Amino acid sequence: MISLVDLMAEVMMRRRRRGFRRGLLAVLFCFLFGAACVAGGLWMSGRETKESAARPRGSAVPYQEAEIEEETVAGRFYYQQIQEQEQTAYKEILQGVRENAEKIYIHQEDAQRANELFQFVLDDFPEIFWCDGNATSTAYPSVLGTDAYVVVEPRYTYKEEEKAAKQTQVEEAAAACLSSVDAEASEYEKIKFVYEYIIDTVDYDLEAPDNQNILSALVNRRSVCAGYARSTQYLLQRLGIYCAYVTGTATDVGGTAEEHAWNLVRCDGQYYYVDTTWGDPIFQQEEGAGAERAKTYDYLCCSQREIEKTHTLTAGFQYPECLSEDLNYYRMNGMYYDAFDENVFLSAIYRSVEQGSASTIFKFADEALFMQSKEAIIGDLVKRGAQYLGSLYGLQEIQYSYEESPALNKITLYWSYEE
Repeated sequence: MISLVDLMAEVMMRRRRRGFRRGLLAVLFCFLFGAACVAGGLWMSGRETKESAARPRGSAVPYQEAEIEEETVAGRFYYQQIQEQEQTAYKEILQGVRENAEKIYIHQEDAQRANELFQFVLDDFPEIFWCDGNATSTAYPSVLGTDAYVVVEPRYTYKEEEKAAKQTQVEEAAAACLSSVDAEASEYEKIKFVYEYIIDTVDYDLEAPDNQNILSALVNRRSVCAGYARSTQYLLQRLGIYCAYVTGTATDVGGTAEEHAWNLVRCDGQYYYVDTTWGDPIFQQEEGAGAERAKTYDYLCCSQREIEKTHTLTAGFQYPECLSEDLNYYRMNGMYYDAFDENVFLSAIYRSVEQGSASTIFKFADEALFMQSKEAIIGDLVKRGAQYLGSLYGLQEIQYSYEESPALNKITLYWSYEE
């Protein structure tokens, strides 16, 4: 009897312009018929090919011995999404990756699902920077009463000795950051601190090395959305704040939807979204916003109503409702408007100029109010504000500019106090 082999390879790798990238996950299926089989598998990484031999008949499966305590994984977002029988494989993968195991034998029958579990582990544990997200998974079905299993082979960017040195750098960077957090700070204040810290210290750079992990942002200070989001997650978890890494697509100012990563946080019992990448003016400039701008707070503890204007979450997961608008930065700081009133708008402009503020921000409750207010503010009020600035500071020439953000129902006026 001649054994049959059906070989399938699935490559899931795509470079995203925003920098979020799912790693290469090659899936190998080995179907065995009869007493023996010559099995093969294809691992596609560039032009590389790797053969995988079938398990000898009757041999024991050397499953990865997982020493992961339940409390270590119980609160993790993706761990909570999977069935109990898959949680064993999840722990085996986590243990193996922590140990830089070349081959991780797990209790799983489907190679594609093993790939997904592998990604869940990386998304739940941002501290894993030494694995680049690429892996090969090979499925071995049950033969003669033996268990079916999958072998996962992660691709590591750092081996043990170098990993330890990099780990020290990460911990030193995190400690330096978190040492500035007030011990009495509220949960919101901690989230805001990390949001501002990441934006202020990290530059958005598509060419940054290690840009899918925390090493890029916390140590090298250059990253993309994956590095921003994982670093936010890592620092907030260190502060005892629930923070998950979530993915999906985001639509830029040009209307193009690109794959993206951001965060889900819990603050004082309510859930909110945080996107440090989109709060970074360097990222906004990268996307064509033009002149240099200050950080934006539209993506600090925002509701799903706000985030859904520009972001769409990956389907297939159970996300908690994010309904509260209580922590909307503009509401909390007197920049939010739910009614049209030119006198109120002008007073806000004058007050901002008197304080020497670099900008005056108007965030509106809905699109209709934004459109109505835009005509008044840009058409007349900004000019009156500029005249007031000139008279107040004795300037002969007044420079100002404005920025419209229709997707966010926001107008920002920028002031110059020099001729």
